[in-house]
Amino acid sequence: MNDFFKAYVGTFLTGLTDFAHITAAVGTEECDAAYITISQHLDVDGRPLFVALSASVDAFYALASGYSGVSLDGMDELAVDAVGELFNVINGHFSSRMRARDCAVSIVDPPQHDHGATVPPAPVLAVPITSTGGAMQLFASHEEFLTVKAHENNF
Repeated sequence: MNDFFKAYVGTFLTGLTDFAHITAAVGTEECDAAYITISQHLDVDGRPLFVALSASVDAFYALASGYSGVSLDGMDELAVDAVGELFNVINGHFSSRMRARDCAVSIVDPPQHDHGATVPPAPVLAVPITSTGGAMQLFASHEEFLTVKAHENNF
């Protein structure tokens, strides 16, 4: 894993702790029971990068509830909005961190989602994440791989 992706994974893990109150670390086993995949289009020095998070149902609701501060178990639309916003905040922090290193990272589009495990055909990053909330997988690809529209924030 190169320094750019090490910085991304580190920012992601820190963001889970800081904003969703979940302890997480790089794992060893892939998340094969993904309930949902959240993706966001970034631009890195003029090149597209699509970052994504696939999460088990337990991890998904733990992220949503941890970030929102209230239990969102079973409230799918609100939970999707909360996890999408969490992902957006983490990616915004990553953008700021990389700009301080003279690397231009911009958020191009809001997060989008698809229920189930949507894996990029040619990932440049695939990292399993273990957490107190459940199993997750972090991905990055230079090509879009979700076929759904961006979700609208209902908050």
